[in-house]
Formats: sequence, C-alpha cells, structure tokens
Amino acid sequence: MLSEIKYKLFKLANSIGIEKIGITQDSQNPELTVVAALFPYFVANESGNIAMYARARDYHKVNAEKLEILCGFLRLNGANECKIYVDNAARNDREAAYSAGLGFFGRNNLLINDRFGSYFTIGQIVTDLEIQPDSPDVRICKNCGKCEKSCPTNALCGKKYDKSLCISEISQKKGELTALEAELLKLGGSIWGCDICQQACPHNANLTTTADSELFKNRITTLTSSDVEHLNDVEFLGKYKDYAFSWRGVDVFKRNLVIIY
Repeated sequence: MLSEIKYKLFKLANSIGIEKIGITQDSQNPELTVVAALFPYFVANESGNIAMYARARDYHKVNAEKLEILCGFLRLNGANECKIYVDNAARNDREAAYSAGLGFFGRNNLLINDRFGSYFTIGQIVTDLEIQPDSPDVRICKNCGKCEKSCPTNALCGKKYDKSLCISEISQKKGELTALEAELLKLGGSIWGCDICQQACPHNANLTTTADSELFKNRITTLTSSDVEHLNDVEFLGKYKDYAFSWRGVDVFKRNLVIIY
C-alpha cells in the first residue's frame, strides 16, 4: 500500500512540474517522514545584477503552493500532520534533500543534482504518513577548486566557507557596511546575492534552461538607482512584494547601488 502511495505521490509531483522528489526520515523525529523536492530556476544566457534565484516570483510562495498540492494528496491518504517548509530556519533544506537522494554537496556548500546542477531551491514536507525512504547520494565533490578560485573575496579559501567574506551574505546585510565589506561587495558586482561560484562549477557548465514557465512572468534581472531611489520601505515592498528580495527593505539596495556604481 505504501509503495503505491509513493508511486502516486511521485506521479502527482511530476504532473505539477516537480521533476525531482525524494523521501527521507525526519532528522528531528525519526517517526516522521520528510518529502523533499527541488525547484530549478536556471535561465541560460541571462545576465543581471540580482542573483538568478531572486529574479522571478518569490520561490517561497511558488514552492509552497506546489507542495500544498502534495499535502492534499497525503492527507487524503491518511496523513494527520503535513507541514511545509521552504527556506525556513527550523529545517535544513539541503540536508533533507541530500538525505532523500536528490544531490551531493559541492565544495561551495551547495547541493548538486545531475539534472539541475546547483541552480535550484528546495522545499520539504514533514508528515506523519510513513513512506519508504530513498537512499542518500553518497558521491562527493571532486574538489576541482574552480569555485574556490573564482570567488573574488576568498570566501572558500582553504576548503572552508567563510560567511563573513561571502558576497551574497554581505549584499543582504542591513545597516552600514564596513570599509572591507564595501570593497568585497564591489568585487562581486551584484546588488543582491551572488552566482559566481555556481557559474564556475563544472556541474553547471552544460545546463540548458531548467526554470519553470511560471518563473518567466514579470522577471527582473537588474535594478538601477532610478528604480529605487525615490521609494521608501513601504513603497518598495508594495512594488516588489512578489520577489524574494523585497523583505530586506529598500535601504539595502540604495546602499549597494551606491557602492557598486
């Protein structure tokens, strides 16, 4: 019976555009099941000053809407508990996806999938419905060093990840940046997030567009000073409420634009 449920769950997921889905036990409570899913967002031959994951409608909302359809199926098949997590501090999405066999960890701390490279977001469902788990992808990164060499701030130096030097982290900090942080931000050239280590990764070298058609609606690749300089936080949120970067507030963007340009 459970095998049939798993088969139908995967089939339903595929029908709504979730190509990669896996099952694992919950690390916090082994009696619970985690359904992990990948949501690709790569668009070939596209440039901009915003990290690619944030250029389309907020992935938190997009992923949660699709996962809610799967929750409906699980409830119909006996689940009493069915909670959705998308980039929520209460759950580690990458660890869940790894345990569910959806990828292996790269040198840059990102999860790598054969089909999508590292260009995907992750969502998970935690449920009390028992479903046979999948096996982790036990492969390891080849440590070619290309991501480390490509990082202009040496955030990956010495096979360690230094969050304080990461352009993505710095670009999202609130308040005034230190002189060092400002110089590091300039090296990346991005006003929100960073894709440099992904662009250098061999596992992403031959990717074709994987993003769902929904992610092409009202797409924003670049923001300029003229887009935000006249806005306050309320106006900024109203204008960009459908994007994952809006929560940080307009001052972060005004600051980053001044530093970089």
